[in-house]
Amino acid sequence: MDNSKSRIAAKIREAREWKEITQVGMAKTLGIARQTYLDLESGKAEPRISTLVEIAQLTGRPLTWFVFDDEEKVMGDEHSEIQELLNLFGQVPSQVRSQLIKHNKEFISCWLDYITALKRR
Repeated sequence: MDNSKSRIAAKIREAREWKEITQVGMAKTLGIARQTYLDLESGKAEPRISTLVEIAQLTGRPLTWFVFDDEEKVMGDEHSEIQELLNLFGQVPSQVRSQLIKHNKEFISCWLDYITALKRR
């Protein structure tokens, strides 16, 4: 089994156990057969990107955590916060998500204008 495949498999299992979800529960939530899920955890099968994204959302782990070797290298505080926001946005209905994005863009724009004006003084 290739190293990245076994690493991803181990991290899928670790994330599930950390969240205290059973293998059967995870398979049901993902809408896949129990054996298919077992194959993901054992490394016999590679997850689709969409499945890995869903596992990340279910377990609260950043997607990059499953893929990269060095967690600290990939996940600075800033990256973790961004991933957390992405995971939260993924749980919000699309119409509400669009409004949240619009309002946050407006807020950030106003804040940047304010900071720029302060620097000019």
